[in-house]
Amino acid sequence: MPDITLDDSVGDGGTNLPPDVARIAGALVAIGQLPNGVRDLGGVALPPASLPELGRAIRTFQTKQVLPVRDGKVDRSGGTLRRINLLLNRGAGPQPGPQPGPTRTGELRAMPADASLRGTVDMNTWTPEFGSLTRDLVFSWTGVAGKGRLFYFEIDDLVVPRWYGVLVPEGTTAFDRVHLFFHPLPGQAGHDDRTYHTRGSTWQGIFRYLTGDRAAMGAQFCAAATGRVLIMPLMTGGSADSCGILPSRWRTLFAQMLGRAKAGDASAPAPEVPVRDVIVSSFSNGIKFFHTFRSRAGLGEQLSGVIDFDGGISDHASLSAAIRTPPGRVVRMHQMHATPRTPFAALAAGGLFPMGRVRWGGPYAKAFSTDPRAAMLQIHALVPQTTLFIACRQLP
Repeated sequence: MPDITLDDSVGDGGTNLPPDVARIAGALVAIGQLPNGVRDLGGVALPPASLPELGRAIRTFQTKQVLPVRDGKVDRSGGTLRRINLLLNRGAGPQPGPQPGPTRTGELRAMPADASLRGTVDMNTWTPEFGSLTRDLVFSWTGVAGKGRLFYFEIDDLVVPRWYGVLVPEGTTAFDRVHLFFHPLPGQAGHDDRTYHTRGSTWQGIFRYLTGDRAAMGAQFCAAATGRVLIMPLMTGGSADSCGILPSRWRTLFAQMLGRAKAGDASAPAPEVPVRDVIVSSFSNGIKFFHTFRSRAGLGEQLSGVIDFDGGISDHASLSAAIRTPPGRVVRMHQMHATPRTPFAALAAGGLFPMGRVRWGGPYAKAFSTDPRAAMLQIHALVPQTTLFIACRQLP
């Protein structure tokens, strides 16, 4: 069944838009009807009769599912909604236990199969119309369509990053040009570093930036058709100051992944494809990984460009503001104040694209809260999903 999506949060302290409330109440009833029953899965027999009851039901569900956050609220991109969708799509059949421990060979291999990880991206999505983005206070929108194939890899060792997602847009032929994307700090979404090597606490849910409830980002990348392959490592919070083994081993690891992706089989060794050049990008607090990797990886002339998705409102905004190189190959998609007199064309020529609330119209004209802080956070989550196409097109 299609994943449940929300326009805003539901439950204790949530926005509680009526359609969203109905979706979550119905989902909890559906979970209560799964074979394992209410007691085991945390579902309900009847829709909660009030918002306080719904909050209590959500908290019970979070507790029964042993989720790290048990606040009685379902966020539109949080772990509770991912777990609800996981149960509804898998049913209450046997759930995968912890993955087998590594044998410490250090070899690259296909990541163990997981029904929650899709193998393809194929969707239409909205992106700002480029001319309007560089000209108009309220920009216009256009649709783009992206298709691609996903591969998942792991390293057989207790290293970080151990897990990797690789997205190959349809029509890719060269396989030697990489777009490296860093997700935000995982602790923000409740992921516990101590469960990393068993993929506990739904670590695989971070792959949603490639497919899942944020698949629009993967579709945008594929639609841009720049001839690059996107690689996203799953980082831990504890690796933010080192990026683990990635700075020292990225060339070898990526060459192996690219070779297998080119051959179409993640599980079988294939001739390696050496990396010709790489674009490094990050979203939000991922700017910390971005900065550490750039500082340690010895990229040299292989660094073809950088993209910063709203790092300016992260906890590490100073790292975002400090980006200056490579000359002419820096793109920032940032929320910032804009007025009719803002020189959008001049800013765009310097790689800066203002994405403040006043500019969002079209399909998002009435999508955001009237509270400025809440609206900023809502837009923050949408920036990479709606602007990756444009950012990639600036750095072919």
